[in-house]
Amino acid sequence: QGYNGQLVVDAKCQIITAYDVVQDENDQHQLIPMIKKVKENLGRLPDKMTTDAGYWYEKMINEAMEELDLYSATTKDWKQRKALMEKPPPKGRIPKDLSLRDRMERKLLTKLGRRTYKMRGKTVEPVNGQIKDARGFRQFFLRGIEKVKGEFALIASTSNLLKLWRHRNKAISG
Repeated sequence: QGYNGQLVVDAKCQIITAYDVVQDENDQHQLIPMIKKVKENLGRLPDKMTTDAGYWYEKMINEAMEELDLYSATTKDWKQRKALMEKPPPKGRIPKDLSLRDRMERKLLTKLGRRTYKMRGKTVEPVNGQIKDARGFRQFFLRGIEKVKGEFALIASTSNLLKLWRHRNKAISG
């Protein structure tokens, strides 16, 4: 019984804007459904979105890029970070014969691409860590996809409530 939790997190305040649980073993087919959930929840899409390499699936990437400015890793995160540190930003026009993967890798190497992708470390990754480590939620306790979706909805909602409560208290005392 493998469950795969999906989160989309706002870049400014780490609020979860969309979530889901699927039974797919990887994230490749989850990009468009999660984009639709964000649009449904917020009534709009963000200007930019970042994804890790698990979401890399050309059909989904192409479709997502029609709706927003996407920055998606094409390889595992540690390899992507290493490439971003070692390779210089590209210069000149984009060659016309580049594949979608090559264009995305080039985009991530630009100054804007580096800055944008680096934000993943301040948005979704901390929220994952807070849920797993700070709150101790490392496995689902219920069984059955509908019950697990409800459990994850509770986790996402309480995460958002904690963020809002802490922000409010900071504003009052500050």
